[in-house]
This record gives sequence, structure tokens and C-alpha cells, in this order.
Amino acid sequence: MDLVKSPEQIKEIRKLALVISDILAESIEKLRPEMTSRELDHEVERLMERHGVNGPCKGYNHFPAVSCISVNSFVTHSIPDDTIIHAGDIVDIDIVIEKGGYFADVSKKVGVGTISPEASRLIKITEECLDGAIRIVRPGTTLGDIGFAVQSHAETNGYSVVRDFGGHFIGTAMHEGPLVLNYGMPNEGLALKPGMILCIEPMINQGKRGVTMDKYGWNAKTRDGKLSSRCEHMVLVTTEGHEVLTRHPASAGGVN
Repeated sequence: MDLVKSPEQIKEIRKLALVISDILAESIEKLRPEMTSRELDHEVERLMERHGVNGPCKGYNHFPAVSCISVNSFVTHSIPDDTIIHAGDIVDIDIVIEKGGYFADVSKKVGVGTISPEASRLIKITEECLDGAIRIVRPGTTLGDIGFAVQSHAETNGYSVVRDFGGHFIGTAMHEGPLVLNYGMPNEGLALKPGMILCIEPMINQGKRGVTMDKYGWNAKTRDGKLSSRCEHMVLVTTEGHEVLTRHPASAGGVN
């Protein structure tokens, strides 16, 4: 699979990235205390139908939902179920869509109602990890550079970096190419080229980096039960730098 996309492919993927950004914003607006994560997933699925796109996560390796809804100590790939979302929780909404053979992916952690200062700081630092990694994306940047940017900012602020999962390249498949790890050493790994599109998605733990998961690799949770935060953007490598294709709603928390 060619990681470098043609101008025509980039045009279609860029349009889909705007659609998924709208779906994410609308999904966050649907989030409210005392709903279940399954109810939130149903809202996401209805939004996908309204926007005329497919949810390729549903049925992928037996995953039963269109979105991953990870609450509090759950890191990623959480299956929506009867878990009740309470005021004070932090919730990651991770969405993938497909249309016409093209894919887009985005996620954001948000607070429900008033969240603790510790949770708010964790979300803030995680978003700073993402922003810092995006800033260095340009032709010649290596995956090790990106991982180092995330890891160094997280660890400097007293957090740990999940090593069991990472970002990925995207465009004509949901997951392409090598993992975009959130740890690494400068100047190591694949060097980026114009036309590549990658998902950078820091996964940062309040406590230790260890996670547990079910036998299928879903429902990843911090081993020590402490909070985890993640966020994700699709980033296009341009000839002179980068373009962030997806958008996040302005607020990091306080959903009522």
C-alpha cells in the first residue's frame, strides 16, 4: 500500500476529515450525564447515517459498535456497553468513518460536567503532547521524532506513555503502514514524505504505563486503575510542512 497519496486522493480524504470533525462535535453535544456508553454510540451511528458515511469499526475483528467510548481509566478501544457516564467522568470519543473507499479518524477526551483539577490537567497535557508532535511534522521528520516529542512532554509533566498502542497512517484503509508510536528516539524510524497522511494519537496515563485488555485486544484499561487520556488528529505532510485535516471542538471539558 502506497503511503503517499495522490492529489485526487488527498482531495477526497480532506473532505471526509471535515465530515468526521462535524460528527465528533455533534457527538460531544449528545454526551450527557447518566447516559450509557452504548446510548452514546447509537447517537454516533445515527449521526453517521445522517452524514451519509459508514462506520467501519462495526464488525472489524468482531467489534460490535461504530465508535470506541473510553471512560476514565479506560485507555482506548472500549466497547460501548451499559456503563453509565456520570458527571465528573472523562470520556474519549473515538470515531472512524468511510465513504467511497476513503477513511477518516479522530478522537477527543472531554469532561462531563465539572471534572477534577487532576483530570483537567491530564487532558490539557495530552492535548499539548498532540500539538507538540504535530508542530514538528514536515518532510524528513521521522516517526522517532514524533514519538520523542510526545514522550518527553508527557514524562516531563509527570505522566507515563502507553506503549501497547499507537497512531497509524490512513487514507485508503483504516490502518496503513507502521505504527506511529508515542515514544521513541530522534532521527529513528520512517522519514515522512509529502502526501503521507498519519493519525497522531497520544495515550497518556496519570499513573504507570501498564494496561490490561480483553482476549480480543479491546477494552484497554490502565493496570493501576488511574485515569488515562488520549486525543487524535489526522495530519497531512505537505511539501513545506503539514496540514491538520481534522478539527476538535474548542472546549476540552465541561459537557453538561
